[in-house]
Amino acid sequence: MRRRWLSKRALTLHLAVVLWFPGCLVAGWWQVTRALGGNDLSYLYSVEWPVFAVVGVWAWWMLVHTDPDTVGRRAQQRMAAEGGPGARAAQESLPPRRREEEDEALAAYNDRLAELAARGPQTWRSRAAR
Repeated sequence: MRRRWLSKRALTLHLAVVLWFPGCLVAGWWQVTRALGGNDLSYLYSVEWPVFAVVGVWAWWMLVHTDPDTVGRRAQQRMAAEGGPGARAAQESLPPRRREEEDEALAAYNDRLAELAARGPQTWRSRAAR
């Protein structure tokens, strides 16, 4: 819980929403005063800015509460369990790999890609845990 709310990333997000929300409301109020002064286009903007404020709060909440490690792991488990039509089609469409046809640089590159794929997705939380 503490890592979620008090990490460096979370504190940056908190600062962003503290600046974003009132800034959008001030911009909305400014557009209301312009609309009442005769600028017809400002009526649209006076509605738009509060919507931006709400979207910013929603994005802040999702960024603070979504655990990328869990989401990625669940998606991989679901794809493995279901066999995913996209995953199956991709595997079936690729020809088998023949190492004797690859030059050294391509083989080293493919080996590195296989190593990264075996490790799974890397997120800012998995890197911070090291």
